[in-house]
Amino acid sequence: MGKPEEPQQFVPLTVGEWGRRYGTVYVARAIWDRLKPTAQEFTFYIQDWGRFHLRFDRPVGRIEL
Repeated sequence: MGKPEEPQQFVPLTVGEWGRRYGTVYVARAIWDRLKPTAQEFTFYIQDWGRFHLRFDRPVGRIEL
């Protein structure tokens, strides 16, 4: 894991909760662009790591990138 080799193909998102910052995740732009503007979460799977859920405090259409 780490920063992508081609950052223009990913959307960086800072993750955390209750004012605590845990780090940055990179979502493939192809996935991000398919999310509905009203979506507030999505689930993804990483082989050998498991299933993860990203939940946003506002709809993705209102998140400033």
